[in-house]
Amino acid sequence: EVAVGQRVIVVLNTPSLSDQLAHAGGRAGEAQQRRWTSASLAASHQLIAKLAQQGVRVRPEYIYARVFAGFSAPIDPQAFGLIERMPEVAGVYPVRVTYPAAQSSQMIERNRLAAGAGDRLQISLPGYDGNGVTVALLDTGVESNHPFLLGQVVESRDVIDRDGNAAPDANPDDASRLERHGTQLAGIVAGSEGPAELAGVAPRAGLLPIRVAGWQQNARGAWGLFGRTDQLVAGLERAVDPNGDGSAHDAARIALVGVSEPFSAFVDSPPARAAAGALRLDTLVVAPAGNDGHAGPGYGSIGGPGGSPSALTVGAVDMRGSTQDV
Repeated sequence: EVAVGQRVIVVLNTPSLSDQLAHAGGRAGEAQQRRWTSASLAASHQLIAKLAQQGVRVRPEYIYARVFAGFSAPIDPQAFGLIERMPEVAGVYPVRVTYPAAQSSQMIERNRLAAGAGDRLQISLPGYDGNGVTVALLDTGVESNHPFLLGQVVESRDVIDRDGNAAPDANPDDASRLERHGTQLAGIVAGSEGPAELAGVAPRAGLLPIRVAGWQQNARGAWGLFGRTDQLVAGLERAVDPNGDGSAHDAARIALVGVSEPFSAFVDSPPARAAAGALRLDTLVVAPAGNDGHAGPGYGSIGGPGGSPSALTVGAVDMRGSTQDV
């Protein structure tokens, strides 16, 4: 259980970089793109200043200008109505929790999965090895010096700790528990030189890890492994503009999201809007369908941002005729 406090994402009507570029037919120089990004950022700062004049103090945690215009911040609930009625605002959305989209690591470690539940990766793209393609990996930290990933990680970004290095963190209360999901997914995408010639789908692709989930304090004050939707959107901002200069000329062509927001198949949520904005900047967002299980049909069977029509949402099918319990 995670407490997100009073955090919200405020989406503005101001055009973002992706909106401006789409309006221009998809062509604009770097200088023009930087001007559009600066104007979008200025709109958020102007709104924050306007709120301060009306007695609402806002301390933004993230400001967005590329995939959409807006910001995230803790907001007093009494100010929601005021903000929503402002002409500059398109919507106010609660920050929600994201979780790594994976089977239980503890079950794997204890050999508690039924026989046949896991298998060797048998996926390949004949004639393609990912050469020349950069994949932004939005997940927990990635161990860039792992022997199966050497030379694949071109650079990394950390939107949680803001230190620029997306290395996996250890649980502050138990150093033996390291973030692993991002490294595992990186191996599936671009790993090579594994035992018995084990390799990923695109072993020559470049990886841009962006840490959008990790060890953070949960509702009980203990450490849990999760992310938030405001951090996910911030990660997509970095995927389309890795060097942060306001131009999307260096955007990753694929942004692979390794986390899922449960029961959130919304087409207008901030992560869904961000996926649409990324696509307008020529970055395809690939998202997991989620692990909502039997509760799915009652609450929405796709996790966010997989509900966005602009995202390529990936699920899994269990084709086994029977399973064995252990």
